[in-house]
Amino acid sequence: MIIDQLENCERYFALGERFKKGFEHLLSTDFGQIPPGKYELEGDQLKVAVQEYVSKEEADSKIEAHQRYADIQFIYAGEELMGIDTLRDQQPTVPYNTEKDVSFFGKYDYKIRVTAGMFTVFFPQDIHMPGLRSGEASNVKKVVVKVLL
Repeated sequence: MIIDQLENCERYFALGERFKKGFEHLLSTDFGQIPPGKYELEGDQLKVAVQEYVSKEEADSKIEAHQRYADIQFIYAGEELMGIDTLRDQQPTVPYNTEKDVSFFGKYDYKIRVTAGMFTVFFPQDIHMPGLRSGEASNVKKVVVKVLL
């Protein structure tokens, strides 16, 4: 997994052409003008979800992991905590759903605070619980770029 400021994203272009295009989209788009929704950049290979929500309690969230896609999660506005861990011997609480590319897990060991202008990258070996409150609830606008691996 990666956590960094968007201004540093060029360092991660070497992850591959789809990552580069995803980061370039984040750099070149004014997401203040883009309504929530799902958008395709390159069909199934590169997809974008613009989300707006209020950060929530852990009890209202799920720990997830993906197998086919990496997530670039960019906080455009607001802040949140994310529960994170590496996938080792944890057993899924909900088996892998091929259609939705997700499985759910029961626990994680770490939390990170992600604020406006920051991004995370989660690979298949990373479990994550995004959208958590950091103290008070926050209005969050997040952009998730799904990168086919």
